[in-house]
Amino acid sequence: MSQSTAGHRQRLRQRFLATRPADLSEVELLELLLTYSIPRQNVVPLARQVLQRFGSLPDVLSASYSELTALPGIGQHTAVLLKVVGRLAAATGNQDVPEPEFADQLDLFEMEPDVGPPFRATAELEEPQMRTFTNDLSAAALEYLPQIVRFKEIEDYQAYLESNLPYNSLNSRKRYARNLINRYYPSNDTRTPLTAFFSYQPVPSALKAVLFYEMARAEPALQFVAEDVIWPAAPTGYVTRDHLRRRLIDTFAEVRAATIKRMVYSMFNAYTILSGAHIDEDTLRFRMRTGTLEAFLYVLTAEFPEPGMYRFEELEGGPMRRWLLWDREWMHRQLYNLRDVGILSKVSQIDTLRQFTLQYNQWTALRHYFGHPERKSLALREQPETGSGG
Repeated sequence: MSQSTAGHRQRLRQRFLATRPADLSEVELLELLLTYSIPRQNVVPLARQVLQRFGSLPDVLSASYSELTALPGIGQHTAVLLKVVGRLAAATGNQDVPEPEFADQLDLFEMEPDVGPPFRATAELEEPQMRTFTNDLSAAALEYLPQIVRFKEIEDYQAYLESNLPYNSLNSRKRYARNLINRYYPSNDTRTPLTAFFSYQPVPSALKAVLFYEMARAEPALQFVAEDVIWPAAPTGYVTRDHLRRRLIDTFAEVRAATIKRMVYSMFNAYTILSGAHIDEDTLRFRMRTGTLEAFLYVLTAEFPEPGMYRFEELEGGPMRRWLLWDREWMHRQLYNLRDVGILSKVSQIDTLRQFTLQYNQWTALRHYFGHPERKSLALREQPETGSGG
């Protein structure tokens, strides 16, 4: 070990002893922990890689042994050390409690934080298992995500979240701020179609649908529930907590019962706050429904990002139906509405040939639609309502 590395480690330990642990960054805390199992190398790059993989330090400490050892640089001794520290933290109950304002909307079992951004496997790593979904943050997203239009840089927006999210602890505010950004802005760039959509001040029902859609895109576990649990139950219109719990146990075989309970709560929460479902005792009730033209435009151009000709079957077999539960006939009608404002150049339903031709990418389509003089009359005609059918 070089003299500079040894000096850095000593200074890091001194800082830890001289300040509160909360004053050190997650990278510094994990780096300090890694020095006790990896004695002769600079562990800063490894600490950053591990945090990037799992999203936050609590998520690193709650990761499984196999997930940890799958990372290059994390051997058996290091994985055991991290698991021991995580077990001790859980045993002492050293977790943050959310602010009471959102107690009726946020997960009552928020002790286990949400995980970070989707992990893309590199050449060195095998594709990881689907991560859990233990905190939807639906209410916080609905309240605070549209505020991103006020900020040019993601760092400024993160600072805003850390100051304003409704949690007592600064650590909690930092963690959940990072969770929201990782989920909705994984590129760390505020200049996205989602920000553009916020800037046009969409109606609340459109905002909810788009947030649910983006959440599902970022969270494979929510996709699984939408497509393999909720969608097959669409004819009956309900799913019980017990049924969802059993499906999650089958899918996440190594996950603790307490985590499964939090996942069930978060799934129900996301559907009730953002997707128009409601809870009847231990049952989530939902139905095929209509949406808004604004949300339809956003999701359509996200699913079909390039101008071109597409088949109705691609539309009907995708997230609009399976995640958002939008009525088929209503979706067909929106295609003609978008043709009327020039976003689609053609909609054809001739015998078995059913196609539509998209003229713009998502950025241009949003700008064209929200600047069109007939937009308000079309939106008024297509007021969202609860529907059955499709």
